[in-house]
Amino acid sequence: MLRWWRSWRWPLAAILVAAALTTAAELALRSRYRRHVLPRGAPAPGPTTLVALGDSITAGGWPALLVERLRAVHPAVTWRMVNAGLPGDTAPRGYARFERDVAAAGPQAALIAFGLNDCYPARHGMDREWELSAPNGLERSYLWRAVQARIARLARPRDLLPAAAPEDVPQPFPRTSAAGFADALAALVARTRTIGARPVLLTMTPLADAETEATRSRAATYTAYNRIIRTVAAQARVPLVELAQHPADGIPLASLLLPDGVHLTATGQDWAAEQVFRQLAAAGFWQTLAEEAAR
Repeated sequence: MLRWWRSWRWPLAAILVAAALTTAAELALRSRYRRHVLPRGAPAPGPTTLVALGDSITAGGWPALLVERLRAVHPAVTWRMVNAGLPGDTAPRGYARFERDVAAAGPQAALIAFGLNDCYPARHGMDREWELSAPNGLERSYLWRAVQARIARLARPRDLLPAAAPEDVPQPFPRTSAAGFADALAALVARTRTIGARPVLLTMTPLADAETEATRSRAATYTAYNRIIRTVAAQARVPLVELAQHPADGIPLASLLLPDGVHLTATGQDWAAEQVFRQLAAAGFWQTLAEEAAR
């Protein structure tokens, strides 16, 4: 035993020192990121800020209806809602604008709602670029990304990096691949936690029973991409709001959807707001935020 220790003590010491230095560097870079992206000089105490990050369904208005419900049930809390829905957006594009549209608001929670554009079979060249920009695995490490950026900065002027090859995928192909969608959602959850906010994932709103071009084109991917949202929520242990299920509260599905079978009517927006409010209330989410605001 003593001979083994004498043989390995210095390598083990080197490994421990390297691990400690790597951890310290990762934490320092993460802290620097937070100082860089979070708003400065915000009044204290400030409002309880929610950001709804998503596509045209989010942009359509349910976040404003949600905050009305919160103000009625928790009047002692100053609620602020930032609607960061952008028509046509995908999860990787949402990740690309996270600092501007989410972190800059200094939120206490981020409601993340993507999928209907991600699963749409109309992929183009820029979709690939957005998808590759969302980190996965080791790339979520701030230290690893800093090293990659430094290497790219040194290599690019010398043409040492290989040129990106054109994408060769079968057509039609979803705008975000299944793996890329999962990576982007996981990256959004991790980035939300990094800025000290609580992430929430939402499944996609229902598609109409009637067949339209918009529903027909998503029929092969809609269920699978909702399954990805549920899987990421379970793995990351974040609250999940189920919007994909057929309404069980007596509201006809047809009354929720516009003629394209995808986008929500005014009734549908109100229904979505009620579902988000009710399901998160049942999980104690709003009560937790209200208690934190009262401290």
